[in-house]
Amino acid sequence: RSVTAVELDPRMVAVLADTLADRSNVRVVQADALAVDLYAQCPRPPTRIVANLPYQITTPLLERFLADARRPPLVVVLVQEEVARRMVAPSDSGRAPRERGYLSVFVQSFATAHLVRRVPARSFRPPPRVSSAIVALATHERPVFAPLEQRAFLRFVSDVFRHRRKQLRSALGHEAGVDRDRAAAALASAAIDARRRPEELSLDEWVALATAVGVPRG
Repeated sequence: RSVTAVELDPRMVAVLADTLADRSNVRVVQADALAVDLYAQCPRPPTRIVANLPYQITTPLLERFLADARRPPLVVVLVQEEVARRMVAPSDSGRAPRERGYLSVFVQSFATAHLVRRVPARSFRPPPRVSSAIVALATHERPVFAPLEQRAFLRFVSDVFRHRRKQLRSALGHEAGVDRDRAAAALASAAIDARRRPEELSLDEWVALATAVGVPRG
């Protein structure tokens, strides 16, 4: 198989040029992964993404991987363990109210997420102060919220989660801009108890609520 690797650090690029000199199927692109069209770096559509994600930019990189219609069938990432738990947190888990958030809804809208294994800090040199984990994402051909418009749906979910500890009847009225009467009507239409909190909703309920409040179709 051919491999296209994106690396920002020129020191690592130099190391790769030396260690991979005899590998004609590996191409190293020196670039900032947040500043380039990652899918355009490949000579043909990729079938896999494998990445050790810098922890401080995990979410924006996942957004670039998954929110793009060119996403491959499988994405495998190494992330901070706490972030991994958020990515896979189901709405029906006893731990979900603490771990489930915008990242959970975002990732699971585009893929089925599976925590493969925990990676202890001692596996790295120098060891970080946190544990890590490998997460495999089997992507969907169409996002769960289709046919709702992608950017509008994700913005709606993000806005509501900014007030995750509030009950939905209140959380909808802040950044999401849904007044109390409209919120009550939308929650009733979606058959969602207004006393529930954002982290308690399943993906299907998010889609139903977004539809009820008038998030446009794509």
